[in-house]
Amino acid sequence: MSWGPEVLEPVAEFIRQGATFLDLLASRMQGTKLVLHRCTFILFFKIQLNIRIINSPINRKFLYEYNLKDHLGNNRVTFMGTDLGGAVDIVQTTSYYPFGLVMNQYNGNTAPGYQKNKYLYNGKELQDDVFAGSSLNWFDYGARFYDPQIGRWHVADPFVEERLWVTPYNYVQNNPISRIDPDGTLDWEPDKEGNLIAEAGDNAQTLAKYQGITYSEALKQLIDQGYTVDNKGILNLKIGDKVELNNVFTESIKNSTSDFNTDAFLKYNETKVITGTGPTPEDYYNCWGSAIAGSQGRKIEVGVGINEGSTFDNILTNSYSSIDASNSTFEKTVLRFANSEGVQHGAVYYGSNKAGEAFVYTKNGWRIKPEVMKLSDLQLKIPSNGNVQGIKLTHSGYYSPK
Repeated sequence: MSWGPEVLEPVAEFIRQGATFLDLLASRMQGTKLVLHRCTFILFFKIQLNIRIINSPINRKFLYEYNLKDHLGNNRVTFMGTDLGGAVDIVQTTSYYPFGLVMNQYNGNTAPGYQKNKYLYNGKELQDDVFAGSSLNWFDYGARFYDPQIGRWHVADPFVEERLWVTPYNYVQNNPISRIDPDGTLDWEPDKEGNLIAEAGDNAQTLAKYQGITYSEALKQLIDQGYTVDNKGILNLKIGDKVELNNVFTESIKNSTSDFNTDAFLKYNETKVITGTGPTPEDYYNCWGSAIAGSQGRKIEVGVGINEGSTFDNILTNSYSSIDASNSTFEKTVLRFANSEGVQHGAVYYGSNKAGEAFVYTKNGWRIKPEVMKLSDLQLKIPSNGNVQGIKLTHSGYYSPK
């Protein structure tokens, strides 16, 4: 049985619709002697189909393996494109504990010399060399080796000074369910002011892609800020360097003389005591108005506020189109938050890091300083906003200008 794209794409679509691994395997592998750990892990993110070329120990031909990955990049099921001596098509399945330790693994190919796929958790290669009778079982992330048995690195973060609030040996700040660490170094994330922090491999091309601008515009942006390109075409941009952005969102944050941000506001709600500057006049506008003005490229300032949620919804209906969240555009896509009482909040998509975490520009009250934060942090800090919901049931809650 050949597992080419004409077979795998329907399988991927089947999983996208919410099928479990067990249902998938039952539907495709009827009549085989496949035995799996019974789980109902549902793939709810984009399916990745990767190919590993192996040298068959039977006929010495190169064969293809297809890997189905979950939202964290973990290899869950490995399919063979061609049988090896009559072995089953599914040659490997793996389940994991949250921090990456293998919970259960099925290896369906026992042909002599066949080597199982070692690219497992986060798609990283397992180092299972044996020392003094014990297997190492670390994953190679490039910059560091990760130990899933303790959920920690054995080497300190090379950019520990960037995150002084957490141990330098932590893995994804103890949130392995929704975060990954692509290479064992610092993630690229916007800061609260809306500027970008470079990560490993970043250059003018990745900066252009993040912002949705041309390569020439991104390169000029870097050169104007003092970065240089040597005679070999190498940009002197290092991990952790800040790239300052100049847009209507960063401008609104710079124009604010207040330190009364979301955290200060939440503290005030608890103590009823204002510390620092408190609210300042230049910040007197709200989320709905700043989201509409900013996504349209207009200056965010006093006077852009929108008093009624119904007005905000009417603007989204008439001047914006509902899109899928995966098609969000930096600085352009508006997120609509609602609860059982109706629309509560609006924010603007401000890109995603390599871990897939979305960031938003948000104004969390008429008197509160605007800032950029993770979408997940916004939802955690102000749960009364509700969730990202569309005006209609068929809408995602993400809207881009027409």
